[in-house]
Amino acid sequence: MFKTLQLTEDNGVAWLSLNRPDKHNAMNLAMIHELIDVARRLSRRRDIIAVVIRGEGPSFCAGMDLAGIFSRPRDKFYAFTQLVRPTQGVFQRVNLIWRQLPMPVIALVHGHCYGAGLQLALGADWVFAHRDSHLSLMEGKWGMVPDMGATVTLRGRLAPDIAKELMCTARILDATTAQSLGLVSHVHDDPQAAVISLLHELRLRSPDAVAATKRLVDRTWLGGAWHSLLTERYWQIRLLLGKNHAIAVERNRKKSETPFQPRDLL
Repeated sequence: MFKTLQLTEDNGVAWLSLNRPDKHNAMNLAMIHELIDVARRLSRRRDIIAVVIRGEGPSFCAGMDLAGIFSRPRDKFYAFTQLVRPTQGVFQRVNLIWRQLPMPVIALVHGHCYGAGLQLALGADWVFAHRDSHLSLMEGKWGMVPDMGATVTLRGRLAPDIAKELMCTARILDATTAQSLGLVSHVHDDPQAAVISLLHELRLRSPDAVAATKRLVDRTWLGGAWHSLLTERYWQIRLLLGKNHAIAVERNRKKSETPFQPRDLL
């Protein structure tokens, strides 16, 4: 079905694997288009409670496959047209589209997570990294700037001075340092086990409440107080009118195991 990805589903979780292990999962145009296509499909799935993005082979994603793109004049021309268009291009959409999904998205990082790979991970709601992984906004090494959504996804994660320092130096960070700066949510010797533990916790909560929380935080965190408080009330009303709120109340008051209904919010 896919040339560069593997997609499996298990108990309401979509496990999406970057599958160019011989290239350390460096992104080419085929992978970019397939990632966008998968995200669009998953955004319409009410039965999926979370998406986990990981990489096959020795790395999560070592960046862009520039050699592959620039070796074909047609691909090189297409890439240039995406840079000069006035609206969001595919190189930005591939990393930002995950923020539009109603369910949480988790990046499971190991090995190299450089450039486009780090910007993909930053598009997720949580970044779980193996203790031995390394991360970098690598574009500065090649005389470029991060142009795949980092100026959006880094907001709230890094102070502006730290963001500029990492972009200008293309410094490679170990996972623990990246976590201390805010690039990584959690560092583990077995990050997949930690992700599975988090998924278990999410299954105990209303999928509508989880979706509303994602929307609430993303849309208010850097906004003004008036808009934030209004948005809180908006999502609360929608949840109180939904069937999964009633199920959550029943599960807590009666200690029942009534299953939640498929998510109503999209």
